[in-house]
Amino acid sequence: MTCDSTNAMVPGRAGSEAELRDSLIELIGRCKNRVAVACFSSNVARLETIAVAAERNDRQVCVVGRSMVRMLEAARETGYLANAPKFLTEYDVGYLPREKFVLAVTGSQGEPRSALSRIAAGDHPSVTLESGDVVIFSSRAIPGNEISIGRLRNQLARIGVEAIAESDHFV
Repeated sequence: MTCDSTNAMVPGRAGSEAELRDSLIELIGRCKNRVAVACFSSNVARLETIAVAAERNDRQVCVVGRSMVRMLEAARETGYLANAPKFLTEYDVGYLPREKFVLAVTGSQGEPRSALSRIAAGDHPSVTLESGDVVIFSSRAIPGNEISIGRLRNQLARIGVEAIAESDHFV
């Protein structure tokens, strides 16, 4: 038997990836500027959902973060994501208008050296966020990470980036 105990004590149902896909398509469609979606790099289904949501909104998806890139490569090597839209790298970001792509980033739990933390601190070599951009936290907080996630959200707020989490929208 295989199971996941994260958020096992949270009442209600989690919702399906298909429902989430529709929700992200709608949410990204409302965004005018750069959008970053932070999630667990191991959630390959979520990576595909982000790519489809980006494509449905006439955007491309750029993968940012070493573990996200490794998971994308592993998924492709094992036959997953064969029908997913094309993924760009963080090095392609500078060549596209801000409103034409979605970043799939690591760091949803506020890890200090993750791509999202580095972006929020202005310390990422290829990617920046600016006032008016949006970060969607597409994962629930793992118990014990609330402080680091709060710190990251505060950094984003200081530069004028809107953060959307599960308490704000079905993400």
